[in-house]
Amino acid sequence: MGRRRDELLERAGTLPVLRSGASSGLLAVKAQGSRVYDVDNVGYVDYLGGAGAAVVGYANQFVLDAVKKVLSTGIPEGFHVPQEVELAASLEAVLPWVHSWWFCRHQDEAMRQALHWARRRTERDQFLILDGGAPLRVGTAPRARAKDAMTVREVPGWDVDRIEAAVAGGAKKVAALVLDPLMTRVGLVPPPDGALERIAEACRASDVVLILDERVSGFRLHRGGAAAWFGLEPDVAVYGGALGGGFPIGVVAFRDGLADVDPDPSEPMPIPHPVSLAAAEAVCSILKNDSVYERLEERGQQLEEGLVALAERFSRPMVVNRIGSAFALYAADGPVTDRASAEASDGDAYRRLAGALLAEGVLLPQRPNHTAFVSAAHGAKDIDETLSACEEVLLRFHQEDLP
Repeated sequence: MGRRRDELLERAGTLPVLRSGASSGLLAVKAQGSRVYDVDNVGYVDYLGGAGAAVVGYANQFVLDAVKKVLSTGIPEGFHVPQEVELAASLEAVLPWVHSWWFCRHQDEAMRQALHWARRRTERDQFLILDGGAPLRVGTAPRARAKDAMTVREVPGWDVDRIEAAVAGGAKKVAALVLDPLMTRVGLVPPPDGALERIAEACRASDVVLILDERVSGFRLHRGGAAAWFGLEPDVAVYGGALGGGFPIGVVAFRDGLADVDPDPSEPMPIPHPVSLAAAEAVCSILKNDSVYERLEERGQQLEEGLVALAERFSRPMVVNRIGSAFALYAADGPVTDRASAEASDGDAYRRLAGALLAEGVLLPQRPNHTAFVSAAHGAKDIDETLSACEEVLLRFHQEDLP
């Protein structure tokens, strides 16, 4: 790539993680709106979206102003602050099913706290997750004892019969089913019609806690998250990502009627930094405007339809799975409906396409079976630029692959 990048990588001899990550991606120096800029000031139309966090775009001025205001107060982490009360009030307006909140430093900490709460409540130590669901990445509690260890078992994503059987069969052992409604470990695989309702009913019938994993879907699909998008009311939901607008935060939300939602007194819960709380409050304010989600849907639809049309024009196997502003691109001949079909897609063909688009100024996940995102900062011109780059790449592929 550029000269400045090469110089920095030469100096990064003691940073193997940086060297490995930058070898196939960017060494970024700035992000603004819908674009990320590398150290040589080359801009890329970005669809990584900060792993879904940048729903309002990068460096949104309203979010930055809220953050600067808190920074000017000099409050360090470790203190409870009024922003917690203000954020709870904003969340209550968009998540009316929630009765109690836990605010955490980051989304994976929030998931860990939710799992340990479910284990304490049910006195069971097994958890079910979908085989295409997001990794839990929770580790163990800092003071965990051997008897507190949790067992995580995978069940086939969207095979509802087998999920129901696993819930019912493990009713005396399973504390909770953790449900990632987008199956983001393998990109994005939407649930079939009626699947979530059946899974929720199975959990209720067996007194298994239903934890909705909204670390990616929350505030991105809808201001009420996947729960509102699909009309689902879980027992517990875990939020992060998009709520912080790029600043780390995690939230555990409990539905009304659940008893004993106080945190474990033997394990103090770290308080989010005031900067993250202010950023989350600003994001909530932005997302109150219906036009934000209308624009996200329009841009997502424009991109999906354009990609599908180009794939048909150049006879390239391509599947685009999309819900709102989240999508995944697969080099596949048929529908991608589960983990097996996602992993059966042509990973080499995808990497070839993503690498060629990177050279044309379009930043997609460089590895197959990863989720991509459109932000509220993407305009029609950004999508047109992306589709033009894709057209050039597919035309070149067509010529290169002729016999």
